[in-house]
Amino acid sequence: MVEARHPATPMVATRRHLLACAASSAASLAQPALAQARQTVVFGIGLSAPFAPYVVLVESGIGAKHGIRGEYKIFESGIGGIEAVVTGNAQVAAGSELTPLRARASGAKIRAVGRPLISGKDIGIGVNAAIRSPQDFKGKRIGTIRGGTGDYLLYRFREKHGLHEGTDPDGYRVTNVNPAEWIPALSRGDIDAFFGWEPWVSRLPTVVRNARAYGFSGDDDLYWMWYSLIFREEWIRDDPAAADATYLALAETMDWINANREDACRMASKAFRVPIDAMRNQMNGCEYLLDTKRVHLTRLKEVGAWAAEAGFMQTSDLSRLVDEFYDPTVAQRVAPQRTDF
Repeated sequence: MVEARHPATPMVATRRHLLACAASSAASLAQPALAQARQTVVFGIGLSAPFAPYVVLVESGIGAKHGIRGEYKIFESGIGGIEAVVTGNAQVAAGSELTPLRARASGAKIRAVGRPLISGKDIGIGVNAAIRSPQDFKGKRIGTIRGGTGDYLLYRFREKHGLHEGTDPDGYRVTNVNPAEWIPALSRGDIDAFFGWEPWVSRLPTVVRNARAYGFSGDDDLYWMWYSLIFREEWIRDDPAAADATYLALAETMDWINANREDACRMASKAFRVPIDAMRNQMNGCEYLLDTKRVHLTRLKEVGAWAAEAGFMQTSDLSRLVDEFYDPTVAQRVAPQRTDF
């Protein structure tokens, strides 16, 4: 785990400012509680472009503007951020379709409150010099996190190119490998490729001679990943004013990033200790937004069906699982223009 804890930003919560932030009369009802709240909001995040907004919210002062005393904890991937919310060490995280949904299926008290990102370039494929075409994956050893987003990309890649997993000469073999080990494992020859995410895919050619980024999920419209914004369930219930303010602050942050991409890139580059050119390249593949739409449930059910069928997630009723996982009430209270519920 790579962790960085930033000092709390002083809270600013005047009545005049809170009224300016209110998106509806329902939002204004929460203002007195927020004005009295002094709780720090901790964001558990990974160290790649999808998590830039949470850095920007803290570093730009947007969080403080909305009455949020913000901190972010950086992990080697968004998985660590989700785990921090599950264990009560953070209130907010973000992750692709599968990671938080699988956690919810296992009993985690977390809720998805919106969609903060669409990306075709955060997850991709790293390969050694022997792989030049889809057919070269036959007989190769592939590393990924089983049941995760990289594994789902592998499934989509397999279906598109007529490949299969197996021990026969034409089958590829899959090994469960954690992100920090993707590059070392490929360098040692333990695996020939990995299906994973940034920054490891782009970093691979700088570390392993003749290795390269084979491609990214959005190539040929193979798979556009949707993130879920995750709030701790009891936090939504026990401190709705803070949850509401966080949603509003993130909505403003997304708009700010889209209008000030280069400034956001510099903030993320510094926080993640990634060269600015690499950070810019990562962010160029991301669409930053915040909405809470019914189509998000449809996507979660689609990807969740694959995970359940493959045995990576146990549920007796996928539709009910997703419906109970998704919570539109925050958006309904404070940003009705961002939701169709």
